[in-house]
Amino acid sequence: MIQFAVVVVRRWYLPIACLFGFNLVFAAVGCSFGPKALERTHGRYYESVRLVNEEELLRNLIHLRYNEFPLSLNVSSIAAQYELNGSAEARPFFGTPNPAGSTFRIFPMMLPDFTVAGANRPTITLLPGNEAEIIREFLTPIPADTLVFLSSTSWPASTIARLWIERLNGVPNAVTASGPQRGVISDFARFLRIAELLQIAQDSELAYIHAEERFQEAGAPLPVESVTAAAEVEAAKNGMEYRTGEDGKSRVLVRRQRQLVLEVNPGAESSPVVAELVSLLNLVPGLRRYDVLVAEVPDPLKYPREPSDKLRAVTRSTAQVYFYLANGVEVPLEHFNCGLVQPQVDAEGRPIDGRELTRGLFEVHVCKGHKPPTSAYVTVKYRGYWYYIDDADQASKTTLALMIQLSRLDFTRRQRTVSGPLLTLPVGR
Repeated sequence: MIQFAVVVVRRWYLPIACLFGFNLVFAAVGCSFGPKALERTHGRYYESVRLVNEEELLRNLIHLRYNEFPLSLNVSSIAAQYELNGSAEARPFFGTPNPAGSTFRIFPMMLPDFTVAGANRPTITLLPGNEAEIIREFLTPIPADTLVFLSSTSWPASTIARLWIERLNGVPNAVTASGPQRGVISDFARFLRIAELLQIAQDSELAYIHAEERFQEAGAPLPVESVTAAAEVEAAKNGMEYRTGEDGKSRVLVRRQRQLVLEVNPGAESSPVVAELVSLLNLVPGLRRYDVLVAEVPDPLKYPREPSDKLRAVTRSTAQVYFYLANGVEVPLEHFNCGLVQPQVDAEGRPIDGRELTRGLFEVHVCKGHKPPTSAYVTVKYRGYWYYIDDADQASKTTLALMIQLSRLDFTRRQRTVSGPLLTLPVGR
C-alpha cells in the first residue's frame, strides 16, 4: 500500500499540468467562439438566402408559364444560437501483471481525457406571402410616384419601360402577354423600338427622363396677416407649405410633388433618334419638354388623334411583370404535345416563340438529365426537366436581381401588420 501511494503522488503532476493547460485553451477558445462562429456562418447564411430567393422567383415564373398559382415563402428571420461545451477528466491506467501477493491492481499513471463540442442551432422563420394586403399590392398597378422612383434608379430606361409600362401614349407592350397565358401575343414590335430609342437617346445624351420638383396650389391666395404660425405648422404636418404669391402680397398653400418629364437637350429636337421617337409616340415635334402622366389613351395606330404634348403611360403591377417575364421560359416540346402549355401565335395567328418577347431581357432554358448543366447560374427542377438561367446570360441575371429587389418594395408606402401564420423551423441536433 505504501508503494501504491507513492506511485500516485509521483505521477499526479502530469494530469494536473494538462488540466491547467486545457483550462487556459478552453478559456481562449470560449472567448472567441461566438465571433469566429459568426465569421464562418454569416457568408453561408447570406448565400443560402440569396439562392433561395432566386430559385423561388424562377420557380414562380415557371408556374406562371404553365398557368399555375405562384406563392412566395420569405425568410423572415434567422436566429442562430452558438453553444460550446467542454469537459475534462483523469482516467487511471492500470498496469499488468499484478505484483505477487497484491490484492488490488495498481495504476502507475493517470491519463487525461478532454472533450470539446460546439453546436450551431439556427431557428428560421418563414413568412408566407398570402396576406390580403400583400396580394392586393401584388395585383395593383404601380402608382405615379413609384414610376418616378424607378426612373431615378441606375437601371436602363429600356428595361424599366419593357417591364413596368403596359402602354406608352397608347402604343401597346404585348398587352395579352402580361396576364394568364392565352396563347396569343399581341403587338409589341413598336414598343420594343420605342424602348430601344429611349435607351439610345439616354446613352447619347439626346434626351432623358427625370423627375423634377413642382408646387401645386391647394387653395386660393390669402392675405399675409391671415397665415399664422400655427397654420404653417399644420400645413407642414400634411406635407404642404405656404409660399409667397406672384404679387408678393399674398400667401398661397401649395403641395410639393415630383413630376416625371421627358426632356430633350438643346439642339437635339431634330436628331433622327428623337424624331423617330416623337413620331412613334404621336408627340408634338420640336418641343423640349413632355410631361409624363399615368393615364390611358387609345392606340394612335388604330384610333388616330392629334399629336400630344404629354406622354401618358399605363403602368403594370408586379403580377403583370411576372406574367410578362414568364413568356421567356422555354417549354419542352413534350409539354406542348400533351397540352400542358398552349402554343403561342401573334395577332395575325402566325406561330411565335414567346421568348421573342423577352429577348435580350430575360430567358430561361430547359434540359433533361440527372443533373443540371454545369453552365447554369440558378436551376429549378420541374416536371422532370431542369429549368435554368445560363451563367453567361448577363441580361437575364440582371433582370432577375432587379425583380427580386423591386418585388420586395412596399409600393404604396403603407405600414402593414402581419397577422398570418408564421412557419418557424428550429434546426436541432
